[in-house]
Amino acid sequence: MRILVTGGAGFIGSNIVDALLKKEHKVVVLDNLSSGKKENINKKSKFYKADVFDRKNVSAIFKKEKPDVVIHNAAQIDVRVSVADPFFNARIQYVNCT
Repeated sequence: MRILVTGGAGFIGSNIVDALLKKEHKVVVLDNLSSGKKENINKKSKFYKADVFDRKNVSAIFKKEKPDVVIHNAAQIDVRVSVADPFFNARIQYVNCT
């Protein structure tokens, strides 16, 4: 199965990617590296540096990779930003990736 993981360079996302690869899935990572780290990306996955809000780029990635499943972990992690701009957090959680 081909699985796309948004936020796959973050702590939680990268652990999910590792577990999926151990189950022999093909994994595509999409992360803008704003809080994730390139060194967290498993070399067995395919990586795209992209922002989930970039509809054109994300649509092109979906068209090329044709994932069977999407595991959406992209998020901003700063509590102060969450309090100051809760709408931004909500937009990340409900982003339309297609």
